[in-house]
Amino acid sequence: MKLRSLVIVVLFLSSILSGCTGNDSEKDDRIEILESDLADSISNYDDALSEISTLESALTEAYSELSSLQNNVDDLTSRLSESENLRESLILEREQLIQQLNESGDNLEVLQGEISNLDQELIELGVQINDLNADLQLSQDLVSDLQSTVTTLEGVIEGLTYSLAFSTGDCPLDNPGFKMNIGYDNGEGTGIEGDGLITYDEVVHTVGECPGKYGKIYNETTTEHNYAQQRTAVMGGVLYFVADDGIHDWELWRSDGTLSGSYIVKDIRGEDCSTTADPDTGEMTEECENWGSTLDISWDNIFNDIELVAGNNKLFFTASMHMYAANNGGFPTLWVSDGTEDGTNVVYDFWADWDYYCDDCEFDSAGITELVVIPGEGGATDRVVFSSIKAIGGIGEEGYPKGEELWISDGTYAGTRMIANIEPETDSWTNGDGVTKCCADWDGSVPRDMTYKGNQIWFTAQTENYGREFYRFGLQLGGGLFMVKDINPGVNGSNPMHITPGSGGIYLSANDGINGQELYYSQGDAFSTNMVKDIWPGFNNSSEPRWLTKLGSQMLFSANDGENGRELWITDNTEDGTRMVKDINPGNNSSFPTGPMKEVGGYVYFGANDGVHGWEVWRTDGTEEGTSMVKDIRPGENSSLSWGSTAHWHGEYTLSHGGYFYFSANDGESGEELWRTDGTESGTELIVDVHQGENGSWPWWFTSVGDKVYFTAWDGDQRQLWHYWDNPGPILS
Repeated sequence: MKLRSLVIVVLFLSSILSGCTGNDSEKDDRIEILESDLADSISNYDDALSEISTLESALTEAYSELSSLQNNVDDLTSRLSESENLRESLILEREQLIQQLNESGDNLEVLQGEISNLDQELIELGVQINDLNADLQLSQDLVSDLQSTVTTLEGVIEGLTYSLAFSTGDCPLDNPGFKMNIGYDNGEGTGIEGDGLITYDEVVHTVGECPGKYGKIYNETTTEHNYAQQRTAVMGGVLYFVADDGIHDWELWRSDGTLSGSYIVKDIRGEDCSTTADPDTGEMTEECENWGSTLDISWDNIFNDIELVAGNNKLFFTASMHMYAANNGGFPTLWVSDGTEDGTNVVYDFWADWDYYCDDCEFDSAGITELVVIPGEGGATDRVVFSSIKAIGGIGEEGYPKGEELWISDGTYAGTRMIANIEPETDSWTNGDGVTKCCADWDGSVPRDMTYKGNQIWFTAQTENYGREFYRFGLQLGGGLFMVKDINPGVNGSNPMHITPGSGGIYLSANDGINGQELYYSQGDAFSTNMVKDIWPGFNNSSEPRWLTKLGSQMLFSANDGENGRELWITDNTEDGTRMVKDINPGNNSSFPTGPMKEVGGYVYFGANDGVHGWEVWRTDGTEEGTSMVKDIRPGENSSLSWGSTAHWHGEYTLSHGGYFYFSANDGESGEELWRTDGTESGTELIVDVHQGENGSWPWWFTSVGDKVYFTAWDGDQRQLWHYWDNPGPILS
């Protein structure tokens, strides 16, 4: 009902709402800029009068409904009185019949029947009276609420001045909507009496709405660049990410989807300054540069990815606070954050003792990688498991690293420890002068492909005796570290990969040295760890399972059987239950099913090429008949999808959210933009066209928080953080 929605607005107006406040000076500055913009964008008085007219109409309707409700209350009261009188009459009649029954020996059955009928009538009448009492109480409550609303409306309308501003910090930056300020033009605080504007301390009530469904969240970069936000994580309904605002370089940021709620958590690195003297004049000059703490860096051709994971109450991420060389920024170490500046601190500096001067040093990895968060349950603290090298000071100025091994941390220095030195260091030596030479251990076991399931960390590790094999570590007391199975006996290793939790156990790809790289299933011990099926038979022929994705109790994946090319397969962890779902591109041609695949409503969505329509979105329920192309977004042989061609740092470009599958696609007219589907052709649509025209915005880093989908997109000038919001609704600030 229109009245109901208006009443809701009025009830919002009746609350005195405080303005947005920030935790740091930069946030306060943005709020001041926003407030200044609001004052500059005040609409004409016709719009304000229209809002006044709307409120007056609401008051008129409220009067009318109040009268109607009061009449309803009167009617219910009358009906209730009549019912109660009837009940008393029936009770009296029943008593008289009972007396007759006691005094008469005749017609006993007739009198007993009449009494029984009266009893039933009394029961039914009692139910009626209870229902009437409930209806009466509800109507009386509605009358009370409406009377309060009328009073509020009368008070608000009397003596208040209205002004409209076409911007609000709670809306996307590029789709601001409107904000209506209500107050007294009396010069309160910093306001100016009689200027026709309700600003600052003159504001009593504020209401507004975001009419659009998407927009840019933040735009304060001072230099043009094409990288924007990345490495996203969600904690407590807030999006955390790494970004470069053109001032602080790459640091940790947060956003609640609003302009005022998007700000840097902490400038970890700050400025690096150096002072130089002019050789001729001796004049001292200071030069400063902010390098940032979370930039992807390389050292000796080793690429160090930024990592960011979130538990229930802690963020764990990698950042560098050292400046070892102007071009690399030093080695990343482990940090923890609760989302505040004061609560963002280094956990353990693994490179504090490293002097970095080692000409013979060769690393496979530098810093920390493979962060896997263990959420704390029932108030317990979050923990993180990761792989890291630890630098150790040596004799003299030289040091050496302790090889890359498995570590665990609760976010404190004391609670950070190596789980096990799986491959101990063996290469240190002492020369004739008694000086220890670097380096003790370049590699360690280098844990990779780490996954958390069933209070266990599942991963792969490399040793000299076994090669790279499959391991697990139990997090519970006495859990211990185990090599699950030496799948390929000897020093070569089975090269396990794609470790994926499934129903009851773990799926992975491995090579036993005989059957090639095939699908395996494990419940955590050597006996239960076996090849599911030799999909491509023959010595060292490999089906190379990829894109393992859970569907109910089964596991979907892509594989090549040597006859049908690379197609979509499914397994229930038995040989008989492992089969090709559908030969999408018939014959020995491959459809190359690719992801990231996502499950939505009992279907898994993926990209595939049937040889006719190019790369398009498909879905499957695990059966041949239930596997089909969703829509030919770009008709003909041209492809709408570019999945699988982007690098890791592009992040997720598919997402399951709110019963829809979100993805990036190119229809040949709008370029690469944000799409979604409900699984039907008609329900497959372009929802955000950020960069108008054929070039597209290339949306990446999809993340959902609450009812919003976050992504980065290129608008033709810069790549920035955007969101899509299905139900923007009213916004208050």
